[in-house]
Amino acid sequence: MTVKLFTLLVFLLLTGCSLLPHFLYKIDVQQGNVVTEEMVEKLRPDMTKSQVRFVMGSPLVVDPFRNNRWDYAYIERIKGDLAQQTRLTVYFEDDRLIRIEKQDIYTRNKKKKNIDSQSKLPEEETSELSETSEDQSEK
Repeated sequence: MTVKLFTLLVFLLLTGCSLLPHFLYKIDVQQGNVVTEEMVEKLRPDMTKSQVRFVMGSPLVVDPFRNNRWDYAYIERIKGDLAQQTRLTVYFEDDRLIRIEKQDIYTRNKKKKNIDSQSKLPEEETSELSETSEDQSEK
């Protein structure tokens, strides 16, 4: 009788993973779209939806009521604890890319680092070239 009771008690303690978090193995989990800085740098104004899909991959969320918005979400958990959570939103107008928003919702060691950067895409390089030529002509 005591052996059965002891076995039942041990079984109940081991099934409650939150009671023994350091003894049990928890895998690292990446969910959603992994979006790197290089991928974001490749985005240019007036890219078509198919070009954006080629660079970024398929979006995690496509709103059926707003066809002009794609959401790329990413969550990383290390040993069961949240390590990083980001969201990138891409906006289109007439099936052309007009702007992106990136939010770093959570980063390990810096809780709730909320960067809501509504950024227009970089201007064409021709505008940078014209500025540098104007600076040289002033000298």
